[in-house]
Formats: sequence, structure tokens, C-alpha cells
Amino acid sequence: MQKDEFYKGLFWGTLIGAAAGATLGILFAPRKGETTRRILLEQLSYALSKTGATIESKDVQEPSQEMPYPNSVPPKEGAVAPDIENEARARAEKIVDAAEEEVRRLLKEANTILKEAKNVAKQNGAT
Repeated sequence: MQKDEFYKGLFWGTLIGAAAGATLGILFAPRKGETTRRILLEQLSYALSKTGATIESKDVQEPSQEMPYPNSVPPKEGAVAPDIENEARARAEKIVDAAEEEVRRLLKEANTILKEAKNVAKQNGAT
């Protein structure tokens, strides 16, 4: 009986941990899935080319020395540069933070007004 409970807890713990890990991985991934897959394929192709083996893929390119950062993927034609994307994300986060702060301020103000109105209603009802 105790063994069954242990394995049941182990199963549910593993399942919940995997779900939480997948969720957090998706939320905090530094790159889009397509970009990550391209990077992995390029690195795999490069490593296999060193050993003499090859893989067939139309998206795989040899790593070039002209890339601005090591192990980076050049942006596709018409794609937004990562610096611009990161700057836009930072600006959006600032806007969201400011909006959240304004909502908190407005809720606090609304609660104060509501409390004052209740106090006035109590005073008018009591007299």
C-alpha cells in the first residue's frame, strides 16, 4: 500500500514537473522555435561535416565567419533584427508596468471613495 502511494506521488510529481518545465520553457525561451531549430541543425550539420557525415536539409547553412556573434543565425530576409525586437519588448514591458501601476492607483482611489461613501451613508442613516 505504501509503495503504491510512493509510485503514485512519483508519477504525479513527474507529470506536474514536466508540465511546469515545458510551460516555463515556452514562456522564457530566448528565441523563437524556428530560429532555435535552425541553429541546432546548423551546428549538427557543421559537427557532422567535421566527421565526414552529412544531413540533408534546405535550411542548413555552413557557419560563416561574418556572423556578428558566435553561433548566431543571420536573420531571414525581411526579418526584424534581434536588437530591435529586444528594444521593442523592453518598451512594451515598461508600458505594461506603467499601466499596472496606474490600475493599482485607480483601484486604491476607487476603494477610498467607496469607503467614504459608505461612511457618509452610515452617518445619514444613523441620524
